[in-house]
Amino acid sequence: MSGSSAGQNELYSKITEQVGRAVAADTQNRTEEALSSYNDALKLIQQQIRIGGDCERRHVLVEKFCEYANRASELLWQLATNTDYVDDLKHAHATLYKAREARLQGDTDKALSLFISGIGCYQKVLRLTKGAKAEAGGTRWSRELRRFANLSLKEAEDIKFAAAEIQLPDLPDVASNGRLVATQQKAPLAVTEISQSLSQLAVDQKPLEQRNRRNKSGNSTSSLSTMAASVGSGGSGESSGNPDIYSARASPVERLAPDETDVVRHTSHINGLTFLPWLTNDIDENFVFAEHYTDKDGLPSLSSKQQRKLWRWRRASQLYNAPQVFGQIGCEHIVQETVTDCSFVAALCVSVEYERRFRKQVISRHLYPLSSSGVPLFNPSGKYMAKLFVNGLWRRVVIDDQLPTAEGGRLLCTYSTANDIGPSLMEKAFLKVMGGYDFPGSNSSTDLHVLTGWIPEHVFIQDESFNAERMWQRMCTGTRHGDVMVTIATGEMGTSAASVLGLVPAHAYAVLDIREACGHRLLKVKNPWSSLRWTGCFSHADHASWTPELMQQLCYDPMAESEDCGMFWIDYDSVCQRFDAIHLNWNPEVFAHATATHLEWPLESGPRQALYDFSANPQYTLTVGSLGAAADADAQPLVWILLSKHLLKTEENTDFIALHVYNGSRRIYEPRSAMRIGEYVNTPHVLMQFSAEPETSYTLVVAQRNKTKALYFTLRVFCDAPLQMAAAPTLMFKETVQSQWGSSSAGGNTASSRYLDNPQYRLTVGDGSSSSRFSGMLTLEAAQKYPVNLRIFRTGFLVTRVLEVNTVANSGKYRTQFCSCSLEDIEAGSYTVVVSTFEPFMFSRFKLFVELDTEFTLTPIPREGAGMRLRELHGNWAPGTPGSAGSPRFLVRTDRPTKILVRLQTPMADPLPLANVSVFASGRAASDSICCATSGSYTNSPQGVATQLTSIGAAGRSSDYVVVASTWDSDVTAPFVLYLYSEHSVEITPLHNDSQ
Repeated sequence: MSGSSAGQNELYSKITEQVGRAVAADTQNRTEEALSSYNDALKLIQQQIRIGGDCERRHVLVEKFCEYANRASELLWQLATNTDYVDDLKHAHATLYKAREARLQGDTDKALSLFISGIGCYQKVLRLTKGAKAEAGGTRWSRELRRFANLSLKEAEDIKFAAAEIQLPDLPDVASNGRLVATQQKAPLAVTEISQSLSQLAVDQKPLEQRNRRNKSGNSTSSLSTMAASVGSGGSGESSGNPDIYSARASPVERLAPDETDVVRHTSHINGLTFLPWLTNDIDENFVFAEHYTDKDGLPSLSSKQQRKLWRWRRASQLYNAPQVFGQIGCEHIVQETVTDCSFVAALCVSVEYERRFRKQVISRHLYPLSSSGVPLFNPSGKYMAKLFVNGLWRRVVIDDQLPTAEGGRLLCTYSTANDIGPSLMEKAFLKVMGGYDFPGSNSSTDLHVLTGWIPEHVFIQDESFNAERMWQRMCTGTRHGDVMVTIATGEMGTSAASVLGLVPAHAYAVLDIREACGHRLLKVKNPWSSLRWTGCFSHADHASWTPELMQQLCYDPMAESEDCGMFWIDYDSVCQRFDAIHLNWNPEVFAHATATHLEWPLESGPRQALYDFSANPQYTLTVGSLGAAADADAQPLVWILLSKHLLKTEENTDFIALHVYNGSRRIYEPRSAMRIGEYVNTPHVLMQFSAEPETSYTLVVAQRNKTKALYFTLRVFCDAPLQMAAAPTLMFKETVQSQWGSSSAGGNTASSRYLDNPQYRLTVGDGSSSSRFSGMLTLEAAQKYPVNLRIFRTGFLVTRVLEVNTVANSGKYRTQFCSCSLEDIEAGSYTVVVSTFEPFMFSRFKLFVELDTEFTLTPIPREGAGMRLRELHGNWAPGTPGSAGSPRFLVRTDRPTKILVRLQTPMADPLPLANVSVFASGRAASDSICCATSGSYTNSPQGVATQLTSIGAAGRSSDYVVVASTWDSDVTAPFVLYLYSEHSVEITPLHNDSQ
């Protein structure tokens, strides 16, 4: 062995020995000794680095130096005896973290710049301490500060050095509690890994156009390169005005459609604050400040109870000596305090328990800054950023670490008994979005959706459709595979009953475990208060149910359960009897495919009460593919559809929303024949689940009752087969007619004699020169809640008699306020559209909407006799000779040419007689008369019979005509009404039988 190699090995042995001393002292809380030992070890490592070695081994030495230096830097500010120095020491600590990370990444210029800044802070503190009489231990601390500053200065010089090759054994890492441990005790350390996290964060905010995002395949995307907006370094973030910031999805990287961008932009403003969509580049947020960071949005409002108890707002570093952020925390450490957010705390508890059980981060990874391995970091500057799923997207919520406390330092918010500020910070971020600590309450599946993005499902236990057996199997299977998190809630109950049962009325509980053991179905539950337990079956007080075998299977310790920590076991039957709801949140990753859209439902779009009219409702066509060749031929894809109403202001939810599913891909105009009918609920989320037919299309209809304002939604669809979703198709050519049923135009239904008085319109498609065909939809909406109907006839002229053979389409039974009529592949031509109410004299305004796939014209058809003079005569038929011989007659005399039309009706007859009306010219005797107009064959139509428009009379002389009202049968006894329309004035008088 050469002398050089022997010297290097001897030096390395000294390094190992010195590091071991530092580890031991740090582990045993001998912090001053640990700091001195770290400085000694750092000096030796610097010597070894300067000796050299190959590049790879030198890099290992540099990594270890950085790790130990970061820990020593942290101990320096923790040991400071003068609070005047702490802020400068914290800033130096964070700045040198970043400098060392830049060094490891080879960014020499950045590293040197940061070293200069950080060392400058140390020099400032050294000047302040020079010549001053320090407190006990202060002189030693000042000496160690000077040593560390010199080591940092030499470290900056070493950046330029090359290294020589040496052989290195493993050196210890920094442990999860912030101290060093031996190699065999390796564990990630939040405090050390802050350097890796901060290396990804800029000291100054980068504008968005300078940031890069990567999609799932790892390819860079330029979707943000067009954005001119930048995110502010504080508060909830601000846009510089470029709307594109709202059109970039967080994951996967996609572009939103313009209308979706408008929705996301509008619903980024919640309770008077702005919460921008999360971008992957938000990890570049600046978390390092020379002074404590203060949220520009101010402190959240407090509840009245908090205000009465408030002493002061305190920083996390003032509350705990060595605070952690979602470190070794368990759900048993989380306590709800003062704030009425049991639903949130229950959601927090099940999230933390899920992370402990499945070793998968579902909430802790959403609080920044994070280490490179995704561990939340304590930030001495006091700035944090939560990633919450709000209004259909992941959004950034920036907060500071000021927390409300009572006198004596007790927190007035949710806290952890393990000196962990994670729950308090996450609650503060959540309640910042919700409007402050004066939270009216929610349900835990909704809150858990915000925290994790998992699909919320709300099940009412007392609902008739509740299936206890199926629910148990779903919960057991989902919990076993880590696919679901469960919370439960009580309903209203009497105080005395609640006290006896050990339950809290209208309260949320976290379900920590679901087990079947010894023939029993049991749930392990936690009260967010961390006190007050269930006292019924399988509780701590039920000694009879806890057999030795059951206690062994569930690891139940009666002695440990003697202390009330709010956790208890309860049987499933008792849950179904005593609780009101089960809240489930499902992992969206269990579905292989998903899609989403963001939408607005304007107040002016459609009627205020869209119970009968779906024409203006947001609608989407969903096409579900097949499960693939590997699946069973009869297998049906599972489809889950989640409709989420966006939050703009925390208030009482009075919006009742629903989701309906229809077969086919056509737009739905009225609520009938749905494949799945949703229930109207005033909750933020509606979940629809069904098994789909492969390669099938469905229409999804968003619905609500009693619109009072514009609403905004996100519609998300999850499926285990490929799927596509697009806005339901609308027809290109449209026209709207607004009119009314009045005293002369409210004719009633087809059985009414006045049906022909209803408004009628001529629909003309094409010019008649081609054999083209068309399709479309007609809808009718009444202002009043009257039953209405649409009929389309094959004439193009005024319809005076309803014949089914002449009916092309019909809206069906009369429906309240709204109806629709579909036209499928109809030959082009002219048609008559009749709109009617069920009874005559139902006066109301209406709107007629016509939508076709080809151009058309729609014109009103004048009512019968429009612009003509009307004479109304009444008569009776008596038994006698059938036909015209013995029938009532009327003489019509005119002294000039004119046109007439005669209608005969029998509105009071039952049954309707077969009738005819005819006009005869010339002589009075039947033998002398010439028929110049007739209604044709004898008919018993409710609308009666009528002649065509006929010309009579001559210029310069008087002319006589006879109108005959006859029946086919001779024994008819019934009244009738004769309507005679004339272009000019005529004389009309009844003719008696003796004068015929």
